Amino acid sequence: MRLKELSIIQYQNVSPTPEVYRLWLSLHAFKKQLEYFAANDFQLLSIDDALDTMEGKKSIISGRPISLTFDNGYQDFQEHILPLLSQFGFPATLLISPLRVGTSVEIQTQSVPYLSWNALKELINNNVTIGAYEDDDWNINDLPEESVREHITTYKKMLEDQLGTEIRYFGVKEGVPNRKIRDLLVSEGYRAFLTQCPTSRRPDLYSVGRIQVDDDDFNIFLTKISPTYLFLKDKKSWRYIRKYRLDRVAHRLSETYDRLRGRRPG
Repeated sequence: MRLKELSIIQYQNVSPTPEVYRLWLSLHAFKKQLEYFAANDFQLLSIDDALDTMEGKKSIISGRPISLTFDNGYQDFQEHILPLLSQFGFPATLLISPLRVGTSVEIQTQSVPYLSWNALKELINNNVTIGAYEDDDWNINDLPEESVREHITTYKKMLEDQLGTEIRYFGVKEGVPNRKIRDLLVSEGYRAFLTQCPTSRRPDLYSVGRIQVDDDDFNIFLTKISPTYLFLKDKKSWRYIRKYRLDRVAHRLSETYDRLRGRRPG
């Protein structure tokens, strides 16, 4: 198993009020996606098991491996997302900045609360892996390197001190670390760096390009979890694929493949 065979999904949030922010997914769409995973040939893995599989430490007997990650750590996760994950028995990873815990943020005049420390502790006992998240800017490459280095070090300690568990993952929405930052991640004991595809480079543990799902359109979801999309997602040519909407072609190819195998989406 190699990283290019592993789909790691990135959600910004799933909410009963997805209209608050354009990258949020509705609860209805999210439940439909989980139902599809459960009814078809997928193996939902924790991030630890997913990367163990990628490194050859574990094997998948059947089913395409998928791992679900959620950024930001809004209260919606505990109230709305976790019950659905528990219903299907699916693990997940939640990335949060320790500076946000117990606070709230204003998004389009609406106050959106983050999870509390007690809530995060409960999540750990419910099949959820907690990781650190850099949310000072959308792209890590837009931040001063010293700020990034400081957060990589301090966020891990703050989360570990409060939660009493090892923090092994550092996530951002976009961007890949330079060599010095990668060396720091390794020295601090992070197992992997989770970002968003395309990374425009060969996948590795410190440049894990996640596939962002932020659209209620089920056909787009099917495109993003297709083998064709997974094959193309980190290629340097991806910007042109998106510009000329060739990703929609990938969906059509995936639909045809499923029909030939006798499978029906949805």
